[in-house]
Amino acid sequence: MYAGQIVETGTVDEIFYNPKHPYTWGLLASMPSLDTDGGDEGKLTAIPGTPPDLTNPPKGDAFALRSDYAMKIDFEQEPPMFKVSDTHYVKSWLLHPNAPKVEPPASVKARMRELEGSYEKKPVLVKRG
Repeated sequence: MYAGQIVETGTVDEIFYNPKHPYTWGLLASMPSLDTDGGDEGKLTAIPGTPPDLTNPPKGDAFALRSDYAMKIDFEQEPPMFKVSDTHYVKSWLLHPNAPKVEPPASVKARMRELEGSYEKKPVLVKRG
């Protein structure tokens, strides 16, 4: 959720291991790692800029001013929710068929690999008998 609006929705696996919105990328990059010894690896990444003034919302995509991936249309029109899968939707012009193809930054890809290796996918509850 950004500026009072849902910008990406999906399953836990979709959000953590296949995020599509630059804000979600920023959130993942800003998560502290518990596996560091306090060196440079433990530095937190901040999302640049400040949230918009919701008493005077910006035109277009509210995240555009803070996004390294913003395009001209982001400053003109609010994006619709684009369908990634039956359970994964993203509110970003980057998912428009005519948009340039972009990948999450290297820091986000590294975090995704770190998260993937941290958790075994086991059932939370098992019914026996």
